[in-house]
Amino acid sequence: MKPLRRALAAVALTACLAPSLASGAGYNIYEQGARAMGMAGAATASVQDASAIFYNPAALSRLDKSELQLGATWLTTRTSFAGLDPYPGLGVTEEMEPGMFFPPTLYWANRVGESKLSYGVGVNAPFGLGVEWKSPETFTGRDRITKADLQTINGNLSLAWAFDDRWSVALGANALMAKVELNSIRTQVTTGGQPVNVASVVLEGGFTPGYGPQAAVLFSPNDAWRFGINYRGEIGVTIDDGNADFTQILTGDAAFDGVVAASLPPDQGVSTDLVFPAILSTGIAWTPSPDWTWEIDANLAQWSAFEKLDLKFDDSSLDQTIREDYEDSWQVRFGAEHRMANYQYRFGYYYDEAAAPTESVTPLLPDAPRHGVTLGLGWDRGNWKLDLYNLFLFVENRSTELRERDGYDGVYKSYVNALGASIGFRW
Repeated sequence: MKPLRRALAAVALTACLAPSLASGAGYNIYEQGARAMGMAGAATASVQDASAIFYNPAALSRLDKSELQLGATWLTTRTSFAGLDPYPGLGVTEEMEPGMFFPPTLYWANRVGESKLSYGVGVNAPFGLGVEWKSPETFTGRDRITKADLQTINGNLSLAWAFDDRWSVALGANALMAKVELNSIRTQVTTGGQPVNVASVVLEGGFTPGYGPQAAVLFSPNDAWRFGINYRGEIGVTIDDGNADFTQILTGDAAFDGVVAASLPPDQGVSTDLVFPAILSTGIAWTPSPDWTWEIDANLAQWSAFEKLDLKFDDSSLDQTIREDYEDSWQVRFGAEHRMANYQYRFGYYYDEAAAPTESVTPLLPDAPRHGVTLGLGWDRGNWKLDLYNLFLFVENRSTELRERDGYDGVYKSYVNALGASIGFRW
């Protein structure tokens, strides 16, 4: 039963490592600042707080004070699946456990004396994934995944230089740490023609680092207009210390269990090379009066770098190459801010294009186009600044009808809500 050995190994590693690559539109976390997200993340040109470290570090040179900012977002997700023929079939319905995630942000921005040089240090979580399907022992997609968790921690250091009142540039570097965990259950068809659970698969990889550049430009020809460009470079991560653990699930049929035991792969190490995509953001901000700012942004995530996933096991006979063929994805973001004496209110909308082709839409990552609507509030009191926002994210239904690579076809429905806050102190 060598095919069972290969299938178990491929399922284990593919399902665990793909999420860190399949973030794309689906799990590329852009919620990295409450003020910016009140404007739907349209902040590449107009950002005016320490979250510039993420949205456009060139704007650090335009901050008139040092700032320390702490923030977090409460992300909640709901996803359901309705099967299609031939597998898992019409009438089959599945649900994920409701997801709750809390990506944090910490930013510190400062000017070097009276010079034109500024710097910023930031910590955030720009990618992430959490998937857990209900009733894993009977979930029809359990061969592929029952639970997956991707955690990232990113550190950034950026330097900004203001040539004059109009032009600013910045250079920086990102150091990203990624950690993954997966649970899945492998089935085998018995002589009676019924699938039974034969093995549980757990794959874990500890925090592994990768590094990438960042560069940004900000141009302000006058008080009414600002133009921004921010480029966060591709980050490669080599996971060479992953562990794949295979545990047999006994069926009670001694002969059948003996055959499964003989073909079960041993626990072993796995490795692969991952790519987190480069993201290019451009923005135009218009301030027609001192109390209003409007901005529109276009962001390109270069997911086309994710063409395939090469999997290498200690047992080289299990090595696999998995095709993914992801596509570059666009976001268009629009937002506005109205400023009053000590308060501000904000609103915005964005459209986020799916990165995964239909063939690669799976129970691990049911990626789909989405529409986000945001509302935000800001409050100033002395040196303190408090910002709040809420994002209502409406995800389009995504059908794989007769196109998913492994033949697991259906319609995915999702909804996401994000409630975020940040508090900053300026001096």
